[in-house]
Amino acid sequence: MITFVYAVLVFLVLRFSVTLFNFLSNPKLGYYGKHFTDKVSIIIDGSRKDAENLLDTIAKQDYENVEILFKQEVEAASGILEVTGKYILFTNVNATIGRGLINNLIYRVKVFHLDLLSLIPNRKISGLWAWACFPLNDFLLLSLFPLRFVKSNQLALSIVNDACVFYSAESYRRINMPLGVDDEQQKLKIEVLLANQFVYVNEMVNPRKIAEQLIRTLGNSVPVVLIYLALVIAGPLVISFSYEPAILFLPVGLIFLTRVMIAFLTAQNPLLDAVLHPLQMLMMVVLLIKGIWNKLFTFLSTFVLL
Repeated sequence: MITFVYAVLVFLVLRFSVTLFNFLSNPKLGYYGKHFTDKVSIIIDGSRKDAENLLDTIAKQDYENVEILFKQEVEAASGILEVTGKYILFTNVNATIGRGLINNLIYRVKVFHLDLLSLIPNRKISGLWAWACFPLNDFLLLSLFPLRFVKSNQLALSIVNDACVFYSAESYRRINMPLGVDDEQQKLKIEVLLANQFVYVNEMVNPRKIAEQLIRTLGNSVPVVLIYLALVIAGPLVISFSYEPAILFLPVGLIFLTRVMIAFLTAQNPLLDAVLHPLQMLMMVVLLIKGIWNKLFTFLSTFVLL
């Protein structure tokens, strides 16, 4: 038991250290004040009737040389995405984008010679149910991965968010697919940053979608998910029930500071995230178990069909 407690404490310290690194390194898309004229193809995933807010924010951009296409309409016509822009921005109908986004994306891709730049969007959260679910993936990402050091293509692709994925068109055509993993994608130069309020997502809570994203972030590995649950959920509970209150100061303090730093990085309410931490961790358990079940059910179904 004492070995397990030590493992939990070490994990909490490491998680705090990663969060502190992210907080200090501030891995956000910056405002660079540069202006470009290259044509950008904006591919929207979703129906035209649901994209009114997104189209309005695109119209208010300080960038005029764009073409707007709806993914389903283009694919229905030809089966592939045909674009004419030098850059391609993939987004979905639940997103809205801030003024200056496109210029800043182009600048970042040009300066760092990136094939793909993905932004982790901010969220418009309202209601207890949304506060219990939406902050979970941000918490997972920013406490486990130092974003400035995420260079592995496989890891970067696993945490890509479909609200804002920006390609150079040359790289996109070389891969010939927006997302996935193949031999060509292993050669991509990818960066994942926080959106820094340039991209917001406003959508209904979808437990299955959230569960799938959490599982992907943990490498699509059931053993990794179970170890994470043991360290993050079972560990603090064991410590709280087995030791004196004074000993709880370290884990509670580390968890509180971790939540506050992540809240500031993602423009969330730090007080709400700290207060709702127990509820969010309960939802983490439920969603990860749901994700494991869905993954195993899909595997078993495929095995039976074979």
